[in-house]
Amino acid sequence: MPAHAPDGDFYVSPVYLAGSTVSGDPALQPLLGQGFHLHHDELSNVYVASPEQHIRIGYLPEGEDCILWKIAVHSDPFKPPRWLATFDNNMPTELVTAFTTALAHDYAQGHETYLYGATGRNRGFQPLVDAGWRTSEGPHLSVSVAPDGLAEINHVQGALDDQAELSGYQSRWSTSGGCNG
Repeated sequence: MPAHAPDGDFYVSPVYLAGSTVSGDPALQPLLGQGFHLHHDELSNVYVASPEQHIRIGYLPEGEDCILWKIAVHSDPFKPPRWLATFDNNMPTELVTAFTTALAHDYAQGHETYLYGATGRNRGFQPLVDAGWRTSEGPHLSVSVAPDGLAEINHVQGALDDQAELSGYQSRWSTSGGCNG
């Protein structure tokens, strides 16, 4: 074991084994660049919202569970979200940044495509299938697992309980990466 910590950056491959950073800033930058508003609470949780409140992101290092990120998209800011994505505390910020970059891109297009997502049942998983992930689709749940088994993405079809989704106990999309044991 080294007597001191090495200087510089560490690069971990595959990226989903890296874990999260202490700061959510890299994943927030694409949205802040689109004019989203930034807020903090007294616990150091960070909240970002689009100007019209259709997209809301919470970076929640001081949350009650292992969910570090909650991203909710609303067609009406006073109604439950159309969809919610969560990322756990093992998820590398680079992957959350890729997600928020795609979301910011769709938001910038101005056609509200971010509200409805991709068309076709498997389209959201196609990049993973192309990268060798094992994907299984059921009538209510689709699961995609990385080739080494250390990352997983789940997509729930059908109606979700609005309150359970808002509280983070249920989500349309959920991801986990790294060691889950």
